[in-house]
Amino acid sequence: MDLGGARTASTARVTTLAADADAVNTETDTPVTPVTSTLRGVSGGFTYTFPENSVTFLRIKQR
Repeated sequence: MDLGGARTASTARVTTLAADADAVNTETDTPVTPVTSTLRGVSGGFTYTFPENSVTFLRIKQR
């Protein structure tokens, strides 16, 4: 990711929704659920590999 050299915190909060391409949540089964983690090594430019079949939110704070 290229953040244009922005000054950022060194960590970011990552929330990912990932599942099989045909996964569907129902009343009794929730294969698509959010998973939260911490990404370290964030800077004005860094590499991140997104899981396939996912929607990912990176919350990066500015310094």
